[in-house]
Amino acid sequence: MIAGLQPAALRGRTKLLVLQGTPFCNIDCDYCYLAERSVKARMPMAMVGESVRWIFENGLGQDDTTVVWHAGEPLTLPRAWYEKAFAVAAEVAPSSWNRRHAFQTNGTLIDDAWCAFFAGHKVRVGVSLDGPAALHDLHRKRRDGHGSHAAAMRGVAALKRNEVPFHVICVVTEASLSRSDALIEFFAGEGIVDVGFNIEEIEGVHTGSTLAVNDGRARFRAFFERAVERADELGISIREVRGVLGAAVELPNKDWPGNDQNMPFVLVTVTRDGAIYTFSPELAGIEHPEFGTLALGHVGSDSLADIIDGQVFQTQWAEISAGIAACARDCAYFPLCRGGAPSNKLGELGTFAGTETMACRLGQQEVAEVVLGRILKEMERSSVLAEAS
Repeated sequence: MIAGLQPAALRGRTKLLVLQGTPFCNIDCDYCYLAERSVKARMPMAMVGESVRWIFENGLGQDDTTVVWHAGEPLTLPRAWYEKAFAVAAEVAPSSWNRRHAFQTNGTLIDDAWCAFFAGHKVRVGVSLDGPAALHDLHRKRRDGHGSHAAAMRGVAALKRNEVPFHVICVVTEASLSRSDALIEFFAGEGIVDVGFNIEEIEGVHTGSTLAVNDGRARFRAFFERAVERADELGISIREVRGVLGAAVELPNKDWPGNDQNMPFVLVTVTRDGAIYTFSPELAGIEHPEFGTLALGHVGSDSLADIIDGQVFQTQWAEISAGIAACARDCAYFPLCRGGAPSNKLGELGTFAGTETMACRLGQQEVAEVVLGRILKEMERSSVLAEAS
């Protein structure tokens, strides 16, 4: 593990800077982890500059650091606000910064004008879409209680019409488990070729999951196995498959042994009021009964050195480090997941120092078993064909 963490050891470490332009969301998903999704406040423009400046002045930023607008529905803010925000970010960042921005959106507000904005700024777009209406509308409802699927699909149609590349994140709930064919065939039918599956997680203010059932693990494996098989047939790329294959060939780093969510300052989140968080972005805004606030400091007043020396970071990092070490010692899947996500451990176990979670069992272990199992079957098939020839 990292001993005596110093700012110099973190130079160029931040891959993603998650900025909460607003915590407000125009829909009300019942599995959302955000406590303030009804709050319409927005990040002051000066705070946008402070946040980007903080990353680079403290040595964390790199030329390819991406600013991700998330933790609320970003498109509830006007395009003019983002035009100014992008200009402010470019103004305070080094000239070598590649000006990379990404939006994670529910898609309901996307129109041709937004597509022109995305294309003009080369914004990477992710759309949250849980499949056909029968699945999507179970959990992703508008604030009037009606489903949001029709509006989301209008946004998807606008992206396709304007040839704006995008990927989809699909939350898997208990209702999805018997619908793998319907899910993949829906995405294929809509011309969606890049899909990631997030399980319905227990984190933040979402304290339960429909997947936490006795046969959930076996059902999830059957779901994912069939989804991968059908996706392969229909030419859809699954994020989790790419992730397992990438982790399988990645060399371990004894000095930096974890993953993007449990290693400090790889991901940095700044909320609309300038509070700084690291590790899982889902930790932002949480008030924990034991830790109190998980905010490490403020972009306007605290340096990286101040934060590293502070009690809040020290407490979090000590527990997270203990959890990573326990996972490395006890879990055969550690080379693939590298210790899991702190937000899942805190949400499910009440501590960062824990090990296995439901999110780990489904989203890591079962995914790995399916992907690696397919590789082994293909190797066996190739061997048989080679012997026959």
